[in-house]
Amino acid sequence: MLSTTDFLRITALVLAIAVNISAGSLGQRSSPASQTKIEEKREKEENKKHGWGEGRLKPGDPAPDFDLKKVDTEQRVRLSAFAGKPVALVFGTYSCPPFRDHVSTLNAMARMYKDKVEFLLVYIREAHPADGWQVEDNEKEHVIVAEPNSAAEKEGHASMCVRNLDVRFTTLIDGMDNKTERDYSAWPDRLYLIGKDGRVAWKGGPGPKGFVPPELAVAIETELER
Repeated sequence: MLSTTDFLRITALVLAIAVNISAGSLGQRSSPASQTKIEEKREKEENKKHGWGEGRLKPGDPAPDFDLKKVDTEQRVRLSAFAGKPVALVFGTYSCPPFRDHVSTLNAMARMYKDKVEFLLVYIREAHPADGWQVEDNEKEHVIVAEPNSAAEKEGHASMCVRNLDVRFTTLIDGMDNKTERDYSAWPDRLYLIGKDGRVAWKGGPGPKGFVPPELAVAIETELER
């Protein structure tokens, strides 16, 4: 027989998946086959150029530490400060359509796992800046974000993202050197779970296709059972 705790955890997982599915019409954006092929080719070129993609970090490896500024405050947050508590790392930007689509699911998960798992959004390099690789979805939704030229501009983008998408968990800003993004091979968006021992417990696939919050929920359940 399931304990009350197990029942609640399973219920939480089902709810997370249900919320994700309810947003399916948003998460599964459609575009002409020719445009999809062009975007996939561009994505591969960007990954090869900057060394993104799967990356070298793997489950069981020590999680690269970071010390990043919290948006709209003077506070800084260090990953290692959460030793003994699982940490869900969410990498993304306002100009990434799939990331925007899944914020409501991630908010729900952060609320369900409150006090058990720390959720951190790390705002990285723009996926589709208006002065770079802009996409039709952004133009339709009036998301016009240029590549920042300073830390202040990057924080401005992160602040706009939090405000417009109603992000309800802690948001941090990667440095202009993109070090955290590179350490985690996180561009254009990605999910990780850092275990209580400070090691990578689970690593999601490269975004946007690998950005699947319900998979993170399963990983969280596994980590909490350890």
